[in-house]
Amino acid sequence: MPSFPAGAALSFAPGPAVRSAPALRSPPALRSTLRTRIDFDHLGPRTVPVDFEAVGPDHAPTVVLGGISAGRHLAPTSAHPEPGWWRGVVEQGGALDPARWLLIGMDFLGGPCEDDVLRPVTTHDQARALAAVLDHLGIAATSLVGASYGGMVALAFAELFPARVSKLVILGAAHRTHPMATAVRTVQRAAATLGAETGHPARGLALARALAMTTYRSIDEFETRFSPFAVTPGTPGTAGTSSAPGTPATPGHTPSRFPVEDYLDSRGAAFAEVFTTDRFLALSESIDLHGTRPGSLPPDALLVSFDTDVIVPPWLVDELARGQGQSPVRQAQSPVRQAQAPVRHVTIPSLFGHDAFLKETGEVARQITQGLAEEEAAR
Repeated sequence: MPSFPAGAALSFAPGPAVRSAPALRSPPALRSTLRTRIDFDHLGPRTVPVDFEAVGPDHAPTVVLGGISAGRHLAPTSAHPEPGWWRGVVEQGGALDPARWLLIGMDFLGGPCEDDVLRPVTTHDQARALAAVLDHLGIAATSLVGASYGGMVALAFAELFPARVSKLVILGAAHRTHPMATAVRTVQRAAATLGAETGHPARGLALARALAMTTYRSIDEFETRFSPFAVTPGTPGTAGTSSAPGTPATPGHTPSRFPVEDYLDSRGAAFAEVFTTDRFLALSESIDLHGTRPGSLPPDALLVSFDTDVIVPPWLVDELARGQGQSPVRQAQSPVRQAQAPVRHVTIPSLFGHDAFLKETGEVARQITQGLAEEEAAR
């Protein structure tokens, strides 16, 4: 593969130690913003900035894309020593090792953009932005590993640019969305919008994220993790208070408090610190606008689902595989069930629902390694 463009700032100096991702010697890295013109599906032609990061040697390019809260930073570098978003998978010695692969991450388009707001944005729009980044880096073809929303973008890329796909590994994503998942996301968007309209945008985002967490994880995990009994029962006759900013008190009593609320509040507050309402609305909507032709998959693609995922259930991924003219037969194995077909579908059992791609790092890493095995052997 060609080297980085002339003038790219590559860093070879050892990075400082990071507690959760110890650095040995930082691989070459480039963090940059590309201004490029994209023909959006609904917005028409726009010139937009695309933020990306590339880390690793200048061969074996592999695009790595995650959920809407993931970003371009995949692995520690000397200039940016913080851990990447997919720890346990993208790391030195991991399945996606920046010492062996040129790993490319991108910030998704959507929401505030200079003096504009990009909405609606589709997964195909994101794929066009990714293609522009690859053109800028001089990369003709690449492997893609996409999880959740990033898996949708990778599917869109494979549909638009089939000749540019070397290998494709998709986790927790399919060719379309489930109507029940869309229903939950519409309520999330309504909560975020109401918060912004009433002067409490952070609270609206926090509520939207809290609701999302009830679908990202499984009912079995919540059963084992949280007690069903109230920590503090409601108290009548006193003025209500709220620990959540922007939440009006209910006159006459203090509310009951349950163990699961602390978890939901903390996840919601953390999300509200890093997202804006406009960006959330754009990316959430983009998920529900997603749609690709199942037949656009390369024949040796690897599809990974999780048995407790209610957002992208395994049967929906089977539907994607059947679009290849196959009849997936999932055979019980330990610890996975795998379809015997040119397009492989592996279902990983997990307690963590849709978030299993972040939590089941050992099995996820093993599947990615197998999915990219031919590409590695070709080197």
